[in-house]
Amino acid sequence: MLSGHDIRKTYGAFVALGGVSISVEGGEILGVAGPNGAGKTTLFDVLTGRVKPDSGSVLLDGEDVTRQSAFKRARRGLARTFQAPLVPPSLTVGETLEVGRTAFSPRVAAEEEARLRDLIGFTAPDEKYAGALDTLDRRKLLLCCVLLHGPKVLLLDEPCSGLMADEISEIEDVIRRLVSETGMAVCVVEHRLEILEALAKRVLVLDAGEEIALGAPDEVFNDPKVRAAYFEAPAGAGA
Repeated sequence: MLSGHDIRKTYGAFVALGGVSISVEGGEILGVAGPNGAGKTTLFDVLTGRVKPDSGSVLLDGEDVTRQSAFKRARRGLARTFQAPLVPPSLTVGETLEVGRTAFSPRVAAEEEARLRDLIGFTAPDEKYAGALDTLDRRKLLLCCVLLHGPKVLLLDEPCSGLMADEISEIEDVIRRLVSETGMAVCVVEHRLEILEALAKRVLVLDAGEEIALGAPDEVFNDPKVRAAYFEAPAGAGA
Protein backbone atom coordinates (compact mmCIF):
# COMPACT_ATOMS: atom_id res chain seq x y z
CA MET A 1 0.00 0.00 0.00
CA LEU A 2 2.91 2.37 0.80
CA SER A 3 6.58 1.86 0.04
CA GLY A 4 9.80 3.82 -0.04
CA HIS A 5 12.82 2.59 -1.97
CA ASP A 6 16.45 3.49 -1.24
CA ILE A 7 15.51 6.85 0.29
CA ARG A 8 18.45 9.16 0.92
CA LYS A 9 18.37 12.56 2.64
CA THR A 10 21.29 14.63 3.88
CA TYR A 11 21.54 18.00 5.55
CA GLY A 12 25.03 19.22 4.78
CA ALA A 13 27.39 16.58 6.15
CA PHE A 14 24.66 15.00 8.29
CA VAL A 15 23.12 11.86 6.80
CA ALA A 16 19.51 11.69 7.99
CA LEU A 17 18.64 8.73 5.75
CA GLY A 18 21.31 6.70 4.04
CA GLY A 19 19.33 4.52 1.64
CA VAL A 20 16.34 3.31 3.68
CA SER A 21 13.59 1.16 2.19
CA ILE A 22 10.20 0.53 3.79
CA SER A 23 6.90 -1.10 2.86
CA VAL A 24 3.56 -1.62 4.61
CA GLU A 25 0.56 -3.56 3.34
CA GLY A 26 -3.15 -3.01 3.84
CA GLY A 27 -4.33 -4.53 7.12
CA GLU A 28 -0.80 -4.44 8.57
CA ILE A 29 0.68 -2.50 11.48
CA LEU A 30 4.36 -1.80 10.83
CA GLY A 31 6.49 -0.42 13.65
CA VAL A 32 9.44 1.93 13.15
CA ALA A 33 11.91 2.17 16.01
CA GLY A 34 15.33 3.60 16.72
CA PRO A 35 17.19 5.90 19.12
CA ASN A 36 17.06 9.68 18.85
CA GLY A 37 18.52 10.90 15.56
CA ALA A 38 17.93 7.57 13.84
CA GLY A 39 15.93 9.16 11.00
CA LYS A 40 12.40 8.05 11.93
CA THR A 41 10.67 11.42 11.62
CA THR A 42 12.67 12.33 8.52
CA LEU A 43 11.45 9.09 6.96
CA PHE A 44 7.84 10.07 7.68
CA ASP A 45 8.52 13.56 6.30
CA VAL A 46 9.78 12.08 3.02
CA LEU A 47 6.95 9.55 2.75
CA THR A 48 4.31 12.25 3.23
CA GLY A 49 5.92 14.84 0.95
CA ARG A 50 6.90 17.39 3.58
CA VAL A 51 10.57 16.85 2.68
CA LYS A 52 12.04 16.02 -0.74
CA PRO A 53 14.53 13.14 -0.75
CA ASP A 54 17.93 13.53 -2.38
CA SER A 55 17.23 10.24 -4.15
CA GLY A 56 14.93 7.26 -3.95
CA SER A 57 11.22 6.86 -4.62
CA VAL A 58 7.88 6.70 -2.80
CA LEU A 59 4.94 4.62 -4.07
CA LEU A 60 1.38 4.91 -2.77
CA ASP A 61 -1.04 2.17 -3.78
CA GLY A 62 1.26 1.28 -6.67
CA GLU A 63 1.61 4.85 -8.01
CA ASP A 64 4.88 6.79 -7.90
CA VAL A 65 4.19 9.91 -5.80
CA THR A 66 7.81 10.95 -5.24
CA ARG A 67 7.31 14.31 -6.95
CA GLN A 68 3.81 14.94 -5.62
CA SER A 69 3.05 17.49 -2.89
CA ALA A 70 1.94 16.56 0.60
CA PHE A 71 -1.56 17.80 -0.27
CA LYS A 72 -1.83 15.57 -3.33
CA ARG A 73 -0.62 12.56 -1.35
CA ALA A 74 -3.24 13.30 1.30
CA ARG A 75 -5.92 13.43 -1.42
CA ARG A 76 -4.71 10.03 -2.64
CA GLY A 77 -5.19 8.49 0.80
CA LEU A 78 -2.06 9.13 2.88
CA ALA A 79 -2.68 10.55 6.37
CA ARG A 80 -0.35 11.40 9.21
CA THR A 81 -0.36 12.51 12.83
CA PHE A 82 2.56 14.24 14.57
CA GLN A 83 4.40 13.79 17.87
CA ALA A 84 2.80 16.85 19.50
CA PRO A 85 -1.04 16.77 19.52
CA LEU A 86 -1.52 20.42 18.55
CA VAL A 87 -5.16 21.47 18.29
CA PRO A 88 -6.76 24.88 17.48
CA PRO A 89 -7.31 26.28 21.00
CA SER A 90 -9.86 28.89 19.90
CA LEU A 91 -12.16 26.34 18.26
CA THR A 92 -14.56 23.96 19.97
CA VAL A 93 -14.50 20.23 19.37
CA GLY A 94 -17.52 20.55 17.11
CA GLU A 95 -15.99 23.39 15.11
CA THR A 96 -12.72 21.51 14.69
CA LEU A 97 -14.51 18.44 13.36
CA GLU A 98 -16.61 20.64 11.07
CA VAL A 99 -13.39 21.98 9.55
CA GLY A 100 -12.21 18.40 9.09
CA ARG A 101 -15.46 17.37 7.42
CA THR A 102 -15.47 20.27 4.97
CA ALA A 103 -11.74 20.50 4.22
CA PHE A 104 -12.00 18.35 1.10
CA SER A 105 -14.61 17.93 -1.59
CA PRO A 106 -16.89 16.04 -1.48
CA ARG A 107 -17.76 16.96 2.07
CA VAL A 108 -18.13 14.19 4.61
CA ALA A 109 -21.57 13.53 6.06
CA ALA A 110 -22.17 14.16 9.75
CA GLU A 111 -23.15 10.49 10.12
CA GLU A 112 -19.63 9.46 9.14
CA GLU A 113 -18.18 11.76 11.78
CA ALA A 114 -20.42 10.13 14.40
CA ARG A 115 -19.35 6.66 13.26
CA LEU A 116 -15.67 7.53 13.54
CA ARG A 117 -16.10 9.12 16.95
CA ASP A 118 -17.71 5.91 18.14
CA LEU A 119 -15.01 3.77 16.51
CA ILE A 120 -12.16 5.53 18.31
CA GLY A 121 -14.09 6.18 21.53
CA PHE A 122 -13.99 9.97 21.32
CA THR A 123 -16.72 11.28 23.65
CA ALA A 124 -15.67 14.89 24.32
CA PRO A 125 -18.69 17.25 23.96
CA ASP A 126 -18.95 19.45 20.86
CA GLU A 127 -19.09 22.64 22.91
CA LYS A 128 -15.80 22.03 24.74
CA TYR A 129 -12.84 24.03 23.49
CA ALA A 130 -10.20 21.88 21.83
CA GLY A 131 -7.47 23.60 23.84
CA ALA A 132 -9.10 22.41 27.08
CA LEU A 133 -8.88 18.72 26.17
CA ASP A 134 -6.41 16.41 27.89
CA THR A 135 -3.64 14.78 25.85
CA LEU A 136 -5.57 11.58 25.12
CA ASP A 137 -8.63 13.43 23.82
CA ARG A 138 -6.44 15.79 21.77
CA ARG A 139 -4.92 12.79 20.06
CA LYS A 140 -8.37 11.30 19.48
CA LEU A 141 -9.69 14.59 18.05
CA LEU A 142 -6.82 14.85 15.59
CA LEU A 143 -7.13 11.19 14.68
CA CYS A 144 -10.83 11.63 13.97
CA CYS A 145 -10.06 14.61 11.72
CA VAL A 146 -7.53 12.71 9.60
CA LEU A 147 -9.82 9.67 9.35
CA LEU A 148 -12.78 11.64 8.03
CA HIS A 149 -11.70 11.25 4.42
CA GLY A 150 -11.00 7.54 4.55
CA PRO A 151 -7.21 7.26 4.23
CA LYS A 152 -5.68 4.08 2.87
CA VAL A 153 -2.47 4.57 4.85
CA LEU A 154 -2.05 6.14 8.30
CA LEU A 155 1.34 7.19 9.69
CA LEU A 156 1.39 7.71 13.46
CA ASP A 157 4.40 9.54 14.91
CA GLU A 158 4.65 8.57 18.61
CA PRO A 159 0.88 8.31 19.21
CA CYS A 160 1.42 7.32 22.85
CA SER A 161 3.69 10.22 23.81
CA GLY A 162 2.54 11.95 27.00
CA LEU A 163 -0.02 9.26 27.91
CA MET A 164 -0.46 7.23 31.08
CA ALA A 165 -0.34 3.43 31.05
CA ASP A 166 -4.12 2.92 30.84
CA GLU A 167 -4.35 5.56 28.11
CA ILE A 168 -1.62 3.83 26.12
CA SER A 169 -3.62 0.59 26.27
CA GLU A 170 -6.65 2.50 24.99
CA ILE A 171 -4.75 3.96 22.03
CA GLU A 172 -3.35 0.51 21.23
CA ASP A 173 -6.92 -0.83 21.12
CA VAL A 174 -7.99 2.06 18.88
CA ILE A 175 -5.21 1.32 16.39
CA ARG A 176 -6.12 -2.37 16.30
CA ARG A 177 -9.80 -1.56 15.71
CA LEU A 178 -8.94 0.82 12.87
CA VAL A 179 -6.91 -1.81 11.07
CA SER A 180 -9.46 -4.56 11.72
CA GLU A 181 -12.49 -2.56 10.57
CA THR A 182 -11.00 -0.54 7.70
CA GLY A 183 -8.17 -2.70 6.38
CA MET A 184 -5.91 0.34 6.17
CA ALA A 185 -2.14 0.16 6.41
CA VAL A 186 -0.72 1.69 9.60
CA CYS A 187 2.88 2.64 10.32
CA VAL A 188 3.77 3.57 13.91
CA VAL A 189 6.91 5.34 15.12
CA GLU A 190 7.53 4.69 18.81
CA HIS A 191 10.48 4.91 21.20
CA ARG A 192 8.98 2.41 23.62
CA LEU A 193 9.66 -1.03 22.29
CA GLU A 194 6.97 -2.69 24.42
CA ILE A 195 4.29 -0.70 22.55
CA LEU A 196 5.53 -1.88 19.17
CA GLU A 197 5.85 -5.42 20.52
CA ALA A 198 2.16 -5.29 21.48
CA LEU A 199 0.99 -3.75 18.19
CA ALA A 200 3.21 -4.49 15.22
CA LYS A 201 3.45 -7.50 12.95
CA ARG A 202 6.87 -6.33 11.74
CA VAL A 203 9.30 -3.72 13.03
CA LEU A 204 11.88 -1.71 11.08
CA VAL A 205 14.73 -0.42 13.25
CA LEU A 206 16.88 2.52 12.17
CA ASP A 207 20.11 3.82 13.61
CA ALA A 208 22.04 6.82 12.27
CA GLY A 209 19.91 6.86 9.13
CA GLU A 210 20.47 3.21 8.28
CA GLU A 211 18.31 0.09 8.57
CA ILE A 212 19.80 -2.24 11.15
CA ALA A 213 16.94 -4.75 11.53
CA LEU A 214 13.57 -5.72 10.05
CA GLY A 215 11.31 -8.54 11.13
CA ALA A 216 9.02 -9.83 13.84
CA PRO A 217 9.24 -7.80 17.10
CA ASP A 218 10.54 -10.63 19.27
CA GLU A 219 13.32 -11.36 16.80
CA VAL A 220 14.23 -7.74 16.12
CA PHE A 221 14.36 -6.62 19.74
CA ASN A 222 16.75 -9.43 20.60
CA ASP A 223 19.06 -8.59 17.69
CA PRO A 224 22.51 -7.62 19.06
CA LYS A 225 22.68 -4.57 16.76
CA VAL A 226 19.33 -3.31 18.05
CA ARG A 227 20.25 -3.88 21.67
CA ALA A 228 23.51 -2.05 21.13
CA ALA A 229 21.73 0.92 19.53
CA TYR A 230 19.25 1.20 22.40
CA PHE A 231 21.11 0.05 25.47
CA GLU A 232 24.82 0.50 24.74
CA ALA A 233 24.81 4.04 23.31
CA PRO A 234 27.71 6.34 24.21
CA ALA A 235 27.33 8.43 27.36
CA GLY A 236 25.06 11.42 26.73
CA ALA A 237 23.33 9.91 23.72
CA GLY A 238 19.52 9.69 23.72
CA ALA A 239 17.55 6.48 23.39
